[in-house]
Amino acid sequence: MNCIDAIEGCFKCTINRVHQFYEDENRDDSVYIRYVKSMLDGLDDFIQSNKELQLIDANTLRKVIYDYAREKWLTSVHEGVRREVLPEDAPFDEESEAYYRYYFEYIYHNGMYPR
Repeated sequence: MNCIDAIEGCFKCTINRVHQFYEDENRDDSVYIRYVKSMLDGLDDFIQSNKELQLIDANTLRKVIYDYAREKWLTSVHEGVRREVLPEDAPFDEESEAYYRYYFEYIYHNGMYPR
C-alpha cells in the first residue's frame, strides 16, 4: 500500500467512527461538519510538517476525504428525511439534495448555520 492510500484509508475509517458517534448520539449537524473540518485541517498540518509527504497532491486528497464525509452525511440525512417525512417510495428530490449540500458547505466554511 502506498502512502496516500494509507492516509486516505485512515481518514475514511476515522470519519466512519465520527459519523457513527454522530448518529448514535443524535448530535447536531454542525458538530459532525466541524469535526470533519478539524480533521481535514489536521491533515493539512500533517502534510505540511512532513516534507517527504509534500509530493502528495494535498488538495486532491483533501477533496476526496471531504467528498466522502459529505456523502456519508447526505446519505444519513436522506434516510432520516425518508423515515420521518416522505412516503416510503418518494424520492429525495434534486432541490432537497442541493439544499443539504449547500447547508453542509455553509457550516463547513462558516462554523454555524444562521437561524
